[in-house]
Amino acid sequence: MKKQTNWDEEKGIAGTTAAQYKQSIHDFISDRTKCMAYFMSRRKDGREIMRPVSTIIDNWIVHTMTQDVQPKTKHVENDPIVGYLWVGHETRDEGLYSYPDKWNPKVVWMQGTADLIQDQSEVDLFYKMREEKYGRGRAHPPNEILYLIKTTPQYVRAEGWHGRSAIVYKEF
Repeated sequence: MKKQTNWDEEKGIAGTTAAQYKQSIHDFISDRTKCMAYFMSRRKDGREIMRPVSTIIDNWIVHTMTQDVQPKTKHVENDPIVGYLWVGHETRDEGLYSYPDKWNPKVVWMQGTADLIQDQSEVDLFYKMREEKYGRGRAHPPNEILYLIKTTPQYVRAEGWHGRSAIVYKEF
């Protein structure tokens, strides 16, 4: 019998075990009171950059607002492969492997393909969703040009739900 290594845990759990966490992970990334979202895009020269953003999740599709003058707008136009990182506000309990003196939050990484939506009716729908969910609609001045980054996931990796083992999803 092959000995399990730390790398085996890093590969991620699969099958029915992973499936039982899918809704919980979706709920986590959908609740900004539980986590902070960061958006990763690539500059023209390929270097990544990450910045905090607000997200709304609808059936695993991630919606993020951007202004036409923001660098992330140009980055998505140049390379639609983007990433999101959600970092929990609380330390997770990993039982035997817990480090109570260290901050060890739940985290979710998503890689996906982004569409830059310039249609203002889609932007208005985003604000309607945000107002329904968070009680806050459009906060930008009416003369600012806003776009919607709509990301379809290709890969999700979550840590903090199943001990030290990661949970990986490639189908949504």
